Amino acid sequence: MSNVKAQEGQWYLQRWSRETFCVIGVDEDFRVIDVRDENGDIDEFAFDEWETMDLEVCAAPEGQFLAADFDGDDFEPLNGEPLNGGSAHGPRFASD
Repeated sequence: MSNVKAQEGQWYLQRWSRETFCVIGVDEDFRVIDVRDENGDIDEFAFDEWETMDLEVCAAPEGQFLAADFDGDDFEPLNGEPLNGGSAHGPRFASD
């Protein structure tokens, strides 16, 4: 069970898979954590799932983005509608 709290902008290492990802959003209302991995792929984890993951806080991999490097122009909702306060699950990064 993970005792690592999801913090927007922080990178994490999933110990069993050795995969790293950055939290790009935490939605308390929908109880989901949005992440972006080293390849730029977006995923989300339910709070319950996050708590079962074997995680540790880590530094951003060399050459990878930091969440603070992005501005509002990098976001678009998954449903493709223009941003006007975000989508039901909050903002998402635009496709590369």
